[in-house]
Amino acid sequence: MLLDISKKVVKLKVVYYGPAQSGKTTNLEQLSKMEGLSLMKIDTHGERTLVFDFATKKVNMGGMEISFALYTVPGQDIYTDIRLTVMRGVDGLVFVADAQRERLKENAEFLKLLREDLKKVGKSYESIPMVIQYNKMDLPNALDFDTLEKEINSEGMTSLSASAIKGEGVLETFNLLTSKMLYKIKQMVG
Repeated sequence: MLLDISKKVVKLKVVYYGPAQSGKTTNLEQLSKMEGLSLMKIDTHGERTLVFDFATKKVNMGGMEISFALYTVPGQDIYTDIRLTVMRGVDGLVFVADAQRERLKENAEFLKLLREDLKKVGKSYESIPMVIQYNKMDLPNALDFDTLEKEINSEGMTSLSASAIKGEGVLETFNLLTSKMLYKIKQMVG
């Protein structure tokens, strides 16, 4: 977070984190369409995120300009170094879980990896604002919300259902996270 009271500017970094092909990039694509943001994507041939995706959203609140730098991280294991680089300086997280039954174990593994990655970049899992998004809830093999909550969200983090490809739950996820982040800033600043 960069806070410059004299210039009335707050800059925050949001990272969309989760397993490969869980819908992180689709979230940013849809959010960019809905909010008129410019999205920078670096894809591989198979349209999987190679480095990261990036967009910026600015809002004015109480006379302050708040800028959210939005990133995705690659979910593939071979890109661990890139994932850690993107995670540095993170202020808020969206954990994008793939709701399909066969991806349940992978979601749990990535949530564990998230804890480890946060430690490596000097952040605490417990103190960072985070929302869990259960994406792909529109698919026939998706687990129901209660099962996902029991299996993935045992700590009771803020969570919601989504179908990013349809734009459902995308803006709601972002808004939930930003309200958590802004609340934290208000507590810090007073």
